Amino acid sequence: MTEIVDWLQGFVVDQQSPTAVTDWVSTTADAIIGDVELPDDIRPILIAAIEEHWLAFLGGVAVDDAGATELVPAAGDLSVQIARHHLGLPVLLKIYQSAQEASWDFAVDVVGHAPPDLDHESLLVWFWTKANRWFATSVELSVALYQEEVDRIRRRGDARRYELVADVLAGRSVGSTELSAELGGHPIAGVAQVAVIAHAMDADSIEGLEPALVRLASSIAGARLAVVRPGGRELWGWLAVRTTIDSVDSFEWNSRGTDPAQIRFAIGEPANGIDGFVRSHRDARAAQRVALAPRRSSAVTTYEDVAALTLLTHDPDAAERFARTVLRGLAATELAELRDTVRHVLTTADSADQVAKSLGIHKNTVRYRTQQAERLLGHPIRERAGDLVLALDYFTAFLT
Repeated sequence: MTEIVDWLQGFVVDQQSPTAVTDWVSTTADAIIGDVELPDDIRPILIAAIEEHWLAFLGGVAVDDAGATELVPAAGDLSVQIARHHLGLPVLLKIYQSAQEASWDFAVDVVGHAPPDLDHESLLVWFWTKANRWFATSVELSVALYQEEVDRIRRRGDARRYELVADVLAGRSVGSTELSAELGGHPIAGVAQVAVIAHAMDADSIEGLEPALVRLASSIAGARLAVVRPGGRELWGWLAVRTTIDSVDSFEWNSRGTDPAQIRFAIGEPANGIDGFVRSHRDARAAQRVALAPRRSSAVTTYEDVAALTLLTHDPDAAERFARTVLRGLAATELAELRDTVRHVLTTADSADQVAKSLGIHKNTVRYRTQQAERLLGHPIRERAGDLVLALDYFTAFLT
């Protein structure tokens, strides 16, 4: 093994000559550029990275356990520039793969021309073990730097997008064209906007917000989604819908198994243009007060379904007094089934038989529960039915 180390030391001296370095850089760069399409302004950085990598590698090739401990500066610049050009991580990985393949061809050729009295197999193993260790560490460091830059760019873009949208929501003068441009060309003028607020119920669910929002939006054919990240546990979305719609009831929202214990959506009413962009978000924010109620068990809450209920949420004390006054004895904790039956009777056009079938009970039980509720209320359930349904909804969402 000592003979191999002695030979490697002479090899390093030869390869550090300007001519040899130029040849190596040229050959490796040609191999990479042949495999990876790169913008012209990145190629000089690539060439500098190849040279710095090679010289640094040569400095440790004859030393046992030598490998990259830090990324050479030009390679760091290359990772950052690939991120800034939005070329994607596969481009960075392909560069290293092509360089590694070129290095293998070079190593085989070098060993083939080594003195015949050397153990060529051991020399190749020694050489390639060093190279693999170098590549593995360099790739790991490059990917980390690339991802750090991607995250930084995203945060900067997210912050800029959020600031502009916050100005729009606050009523500051922002044109439709400017807003559309900041949202990546999201249609604004002459298009219905449907706002969605996605909320993570715990910190572990934050990463699932965007995939869940995208899945929800994909259930609306032809809708275009713009996403704004305000931070924390929320994600804001706007769907641009080109069809004429009066309410979100015309949509079939599909939360696709989203667990309401992890993520909940609040959806505003559709409205046109930049004013609609603002109004729908305000609707969604109001609906969210109900969507996040302690006893709420639905992943999707639309403003239209809870519009009246949102008015009560502005004054919880008054709302509780209203609910308990309207419900009277029906507010007893143990009467949840009775309250559910009354609400079902009042909010559907079903017959007693159909109500019974929906609730999985006998029709006589429906009649009995209705009579029991009327005794507790002191009047027929259809008297002040609107107040009764509202009180039932508030009680179920916030007081049970």
